[in-house]
Amino acid sequence: MPSKFNIVRASIYGVVLLWTVICLAIAAHFQSLLVINDLTRFVPFAIFVCSASMLVLLTLLGCSVLRTGNPISTRIELGCLGLLGTFWLALGAYLASSESENANVECFSSADETTPVDVTGFSTDTYQAQYRVLEAFSLFNVILIWGFLLFLLGMAVKHYYRVNRNVWFISVTSYPWFGPNTKPAKLPAPVVSRSRSRGRTYEKEDPELWRKGSGSSRHGDLRYPVYKAPPRAYTADKYMRNASPRR
Repeated sequence: MPSKFNIVRASIYGVVLLWTVICLAIAAHFQSLLVINDLTRFVPFAIFVCSASMLVLLTLLGCSVLRTGNPISTRIELGCLGLLGTFWLALGAYLASSESENANVECFSSADETTPVDVTGFSTDTYQAQYRVLEAFSLFNVILIWGFLLFLLGMAVKHYYRVNRNVWFISVTSYPWFGPNTKPAKLPAPVVSRSRSRGRTYEKEDPELWRKGSGSSRHGDLRYPVYKAPPRAYTADKYMRNASPRR
């Protein structure tokens, strides 16, 4: 079972990957409808950032589930996170400071036409709403990536100076960041053996014999021997009474 740290790491990468897919879909939608000019230069850059992020995140998550072990060390993963964080920070800052957020969209039937036409499903309000979604998800990715990057960097520096100096060369998923996750071994159940002492056994007295009353007799029961009274002793008078003494 994976550790709690690996579960949190995979959850963060999964959320970033989900928001990246949404940003890529919006940027691709803009690319298919908008004409490239000074106000739409963010579209190719957004597509590049989203594509690079998906490639890096899928690589990090894919290497984490390899049976042979994760070949990506801690320093390489920190470098990848730093690169992605820089990309998303640049994209978020560009989207937040660009005038494209409040731009108006005009649709023409061809490049030579000067009269705008209405396109079903896309207007100025739709463009501005999708632009704000793209900006918000970009800033969310900045917060998640940089937050996890700083946390992982702080843990690596702490373990480098206090625990293990080879922490930079060990993969993030296999290193025990919060100590070894070992459970105490269960002791075997005690063996209970019967006593083999050869003691003398006593049979219980039959209670039915005592319930029959005083008229009951135990004759014929081998468990109760018959009481025999000892013979009476008689004393013989050596001298006969009323006898006269010798003369």
